[in-house]
Amino acid sequence: MSLSANCTRDECIKFVVDFLEVSLHQILWARKLYPNEIFKQTQMFNTLTYKSIHPEVNSYIDNALSTIKTLLSSDFIEKFVMVIKDNGKPIERFVFSFHSYYKSTPSGKVMLNVTEIRQQARAIWLTMMQRFGSEIQGNRGGCTFAFEIHTRNETYDKILERQSKTEDFHWVVADKIMNPNSVIPCRKLDSHPFCIDVYTEDYRDDDS
Repeated sequence: MSLSANCTRDECIKFVVDFLEVSLHQILWARKLYPNEIFKQTQMFNTLTYKSIHPEVNSYIDNALSTIKTLLSSDFIEKFVMVIKDNGKPIERFVFSFHSYYKSTPSGKVMLNVTEIRQQARAIWLTMMQRFGSEIQGNRGGCTFAFEIHTRNETYDKILERQSKTEDFHWVVADKIMNPNSVIPCRKLDSHPFCIDVYTEDYRDDDS
């Protein structure tokens, strides 16, 4: 039986943020940037997932998602990216590309096919575990992660940087991004009103 629901804009935003949160923790667990001991098993949409229990890691993720929530509300976001670095050099980028996000009915609500969306989210998380569930080649101890936001308006990039200077979590306008050696599609969350492409960009040398 298919489950549907009428959702407000805020409820749609919450779903996207929840989906991103689980995805980010899955990536960290799958790529083994941290010891398994800092992760706990949990359930989301009847799927086994992993979540960090490290306060600083979780705070960093939560602060990034707080900005994403604001950008989703104003429909400014184009891409949200988790960048994995080895000794400061980007080696992988996990990209969430927003093609369309929200169109409401005159009532201000939108009909979600909850069953379909949950199935697609589960498929994305399972793909992450299967495809990326290995330790990054190289020195794991030298690996870190950071976030990038790509907005639909370059002016907003500078506004976001200026506003965040007064906060603990500071965004800066990024330098020009290098072209990846390869792009690997993951899956797409494609069910009205969402269309979010998920893929990875690999920057490692062929012999690394």
